[in-house]
Amino acid sequence: MDAPIVKHKRRRLTFFLALLGFAIAAVIWVYVGLTDSSPHFNFALWAGLVLLCPSSLLSIPLIDVEPGTADFNVMWLVIGVVNSVFYGMIGLVVGRSLWKPERN
Repeated sequence: MDAPIVKHKRRRLTFFLALLGFAIAAVIWVYVGLTDSSPHFNFALWAGLVLLCPSSLLSIPLIDVEPGTADFNVMWLVIGVVNSVFYGMIGLVVGRSLWKPERN
């Protein structure tokens, strides 16, 4: 493949995975906001969410932040950005290993 095509594919993959990472954090943020008063704890669900959004572990030291407040929204915005960067870096590494420009 030509170098410009390879760069375009890598960039597209990186951008898509970064967007996916932010979307996953946004879905978790909405879920946590909607199920704030739920009395039961589903360990399997939360383990899956932590695997999909490892940056959500950043919320552990901020356990006192109440859902629905501005601080909660800022916390999840930061978590979303960190998760987006994490997924983008994965896309960058995968793109470099999948598509390599041909040498003449």
